[in-house]
Amino acid sequence: MKSQADNLLHVLKGYLLDILLTYPEMRKHLERDLQRISLLTSNRGLGLYTLDLPALDSSLLEGLETGRLQLGGPHTRCVSRKCQVPKLFSGLWLRIFEANSCLKQEPDPSAIAFLRSILKLGNKLDVECSPNRRKAALEAYHEIESGLRLPSLNWGWDEILLDEPSESVSLTDCVEALTDADFFFKEEEEVAKGQSRLILDKIQQVADILSRELGDIDVYSEDFLADNTTQGIGFKHGPGAVASKVKNWDKSLFPLWSSKLEHVFPYQYCGITTLDIRSGARLPINHELSSRMLCVPKTAKSPRIIAAEPVEHQWCQQALWSWFRRSIKRTVIGKFIDFSRQDLSAAHVVQASRDRSLATVDLSDASDRLSCWTVERIFRSNHFFLNALHAARTRYLQHEDGSFLKLRKFASQGTAATFPVQSFVFLCIALGVSIKRNTVKMSDIRRCIGQVRVYGDDIILPVHGYEQLKIAMQALQLQINARKSFALGKFRESCGTDAYDGYDCTPVKPLTLTADGPLSRLTVVEAANNLFKKGYWHASNNCLDLLPSSYLQKLRVCGPRDSGMFGLTSYVGNYDLHLKKRWNRDYQRWDVRTVKIKSSTVKTVRQAPHSVLDFFSQRKPILGNRIASEYVKVSDPKERIGWEAALQPAG
Repeated sequence: MKSQADNLLHVLKGYLLDILLTYPEMRKHLERDLQRISLLTSNRGLGLYTLDLPALDSSLLEGLETGRLQLGGPHTRCVSRKCQVPKLFSGLWLRIFEANSCLKQEPDPSAIAFLRSILKLGNKLDVECSPNRRKAALEAYHEIESGLRLPSLNWGWDEILLDEPSESVSLTDCVEALTDADFFFKEEEEVAKGQSRLILDKIQQVADILSRELGDIDVYSEDFLADNTTQGIGFKHGPGAVASKVKNWDKSLFPLWSSKLEHVFPYQYCGITTLDIRSGARLPINHELSSRMLCVPKTAKSPRIIAAEPVEHQWCQQALWSWFRRSIKRTVIGKFIDFSRQDLSAAHVVQASRDRSLATVDLSDASDRLSCWTVERIFRSNHFFLNALHAARTRYLQHEDGSFLKLRKFASQGTAATFPVQSFVFLCIALGVSIKRNTVKMSDIRRCIGQVRVYGDDIILPVHGYEQLKIAMQALQLQINARKSFALGKFRESCGTDAYDGYDCTPVKPLTLTADGPLSRLTVVEAANNLFKKGYWHASNNCLDLLPSSYLQKLRVCGPRDSGMFGLTSYVGNYDLHLKKRWNRDYQRWDVRTVKIKSSTVKTVRQAPHSVLDFFSQRKPILGNRIASEYVKVSDPKERIGWEAALQPAG
């Protein structure tokens, strides 16, 4: 069986054929490139595609942003002294940069798309990173944590003791603590401090206005419990693992409920039903369990460090998440944040790459750098919500070796409240640096609609606010990822969409190219379809070559309107005449024998009294019987050859 590196090389050969169709004059260049990449694949293996080529892509993006190509790292040997572009794929590089490494006046967008597609081909492969890289990621995690400011309020206590809007804490508090080393020019220290104070004050004004817009949170109110999106209460369990390692069907039986949770989320109201009380259910123990560190695969470069939360904290965090999502929709905040519409940011990306009016910003280790110090100041004008965040948050993180870490960050990745809270914080920062007036009003915020957009740590804002954003982020101990943030050139990237001068140049990044199981074969077909949709015909065909021929022969061809059907994508309509057919008398139609992808579902009815709590948290059918609670286990997708309705009448 071929290795995944060989499969990547095979797909890359398809890319080179697509490039040859576009640029016939590059035949000799491409033949040399194929020889080089084949030799490199045999020497470097999978690391060539997961580490080396993505690093070269970073140099490309930096050159598009600054206007000059700065080479360094593997496979950056230049063509010659007079031609300062990489020898590998030099034909494409020279359509983007001059021989002196300066950006051309009109770079070829197709060459950019081709080059990025090749360089990013293996960037997202689902592979484990090396132990050394995993160790380095953990060391960086602890270094970031130890460098965060200690909060001013009592996050270590059961109550944060903020009973009314407080002016005693402000984002400008950090300005006086800044040292000379925090600024580039020591002689401009006072000027820099004054500028930082002005910027942070505007951000604080925005945060006060928007946090008040959220309204007060009251767990006893019908507004808090009624979740129209799920037709249930806001409380619910997430699908992931929890720190206590309980089974999914026992998650609603809370053995622990800390006094910190009790202050905002009373157990008798939030964690138990009347039926449980009548059945003599035992009250939980007053103890706060720590969250549990997990390292999950991300890329070959580094793992993703997340935390599994205690089940009772996760239960309340999901309720906060539901309330927050509903609250922003009915306020002006919903004009800047929509947690269900990433495509809104993507539309801004294409437009910004054309007129360069907006900058796209990505942050490094955003959740790990968002401190309690910053969160308590952003939400100082909404002490009800701040108290709820404090109650649902876990204070300690347990390492894999059993040791404990008292967190200075607000929350780790994997916490239900992390994504919405960081989105709100970064929105306040983006609006604060985008507004030019020193005194901020709601009308100033409304003028930013259509210019500012935030989704997690992906930020879009006017270009004129980018320099102030860098100052604000540095003051708040947040870090902009300079390699993925763009404000000068015509390249923009945000929420999975890349564009240059109005042209989409988003590369296809498959998760695997080893078709050795049902799920991996499904992934390979999806990757081939994505390549086909982007016009990379030969790369798509080479991707399909990785599948067994008997498997390919059983796939139907689906048109662009045949949504939800599994098969090969085509722009000329559907086609299944090559498949075996039969007449279905029961349904009076033609059926075809094709590949079917299906996940088996096993439902187990839960009989325990606490299962009634699950009933209120789940989506309920309008018609038919309503089971109090059931545990649904969905297996991995499985494939089989079976009969499906024909796409068109048999000819």
